[in-house]
Amino acid sequence: MESKILRQVQNLIENVHCCNSCLGRQFGNLLSGLSNNKRGEAMKIMLLMEWENSHRLTKVKPPKASSLLSKDFNIGYVSIQRFFPDVLPCNSSCDICQDNLSAQQLDTLTDDALQALNEYEFSSFLVGSQFPPNIIDKEDTIRGTYNLEFGESLKSEFNREIGKRLQNQINHAIVDFKIPDVVVTFDLINNMIRIKSNPLFILGRYRKLERGIPQSKWFCRKCRGKGCEYCNFTGKMYQESVEEFISKPILLAAKGTSSKFHGSGREDIDARMLGTGRPFVLEISEPKRRNLNFEELESEINGNADGKIEVKIEERTTRSKVRELKTRSSRNAKGYRAVISLESPLELEKSEIMAIEEAFSDILIEQQTPLRVLHRRADKVRSRKVISFQIEKIDSQQLTVYIVCEGGLYVKELISGDEGRTQPNLSEHLSTTAIVSQLDVVKVFNSKDSL
Repeated sequence: MESKILRQVQNLIENVHCCNSCLGRQFGNLLSGLSNNKRGEAMKIMLLMEWENSHRLTKVKPPKASSLLSKDFNIGYVSIQRFFPDVLPCNSSCDICQDNLSAQQLDTLTDDALQALNEYEFSSFLVGSQFPPNIIDKEDTIRGTYNLEFGESLKSEFNREIGKRLQNQINHAIVDFKIPDVVVTFDLINNMIRIKSNPLFILGRYRKLERGIPQSKWFCRKCRGKGCEYCNFTGKMYQESVEEFISKPILLAAKGTSSKFHGSGREDIDARMLGTGRPFVLEISEPKRRNLNFEELESEINGNADGKIEVKIEERTTRSKVRELKTRSSRNAKGYRAVISLESPLELEKSEIMAIEEAFSDILIEQQTPLRVLHRRADKVRSRKVISFQIEKIDSQQLTVYIVCEGGLYVKELISGDEGRTQPNLSEHLSTTAIVSQLDVVKVFNSKDSL
């Protein structure tokens, strides 16, 4: 049976000087379990055997194909030289890959990558590459010219071969095609290696024990962080924040370039965050260290905060946890304890207290964007549910209440009414102005908690 593949191979190598890998790659999607180098070598061996058979029968001249004398196919040179002592090996570069797939080049690039990776901690990696467009275009042209339809891309083979070499040298890390810790990119256009360290995500909870501290860094509204007289040239409206207490030690320990703080919602500046705390994810960009001692970092953060906040670092996590926190923060219920001041003194009977609790439990609240945040949020009406409303303490001009409600409900406006923008509200129900004088978040519920 005449071989169509061998005809294609012979036609190709008589006109294009191919290394073993580039020849084998043109048929890379045929027959698994072989490297392209071995596949190409096998094809050359078959053609060499065909030539030697013909030479023994009819004394044909040496084969035209320089690929059978390529520097990575010593058996070809040795075999042909037996019959033609004057023949010389072909030391030309491969017409297709320009010797970027030679064992020597791959080994050199692997050593360079290992040196670049020395300063990084990682447990997974991925290899990428950028080839000069003329090399990619030339291979595409060759495939079209010789009707080669089962080929693998040059970049795929290069990445795989480098990846195998790195895997053999790095025992502690695996190749990860989805979310690797680091990506090693071989830029063959500019002859350089780039290491991209993907973000490190750390899950934790914080408790804010002192009022007057924002969750996130708050840049000066006048200079936008540049520094001016208004902010005493600090660039910030508040000199401390939960984010800064937590992020600075972790960023330093991870040797990252920057950080982002992702909280599951946020409390007002004048509210405390108590109970088991509010979940957060800290994202560290371009970390060089990933194996952090969480206990030491907790101790450092809590010591620096001096009782203002407490943090518990739980585990490393992924970007999907950030999306989960953001999504759930608008759905998960929150428990609040509010101290409410009344403009006019009230004497409430037990039946009246029960009526208030019933009126504000299991109801839907319509809230137009509060006046106090209208400058930074769209003016629209939001519907949120109050799940339970319990009066815990009362005197003539002050109530202490415990409220469980859906995430996103403005508790202060539920009490004050915000000039009628929140309906219903406690002030109208009591026929006197009521305002929240102290507010604490005492619980952030998750989907498993009973309300």
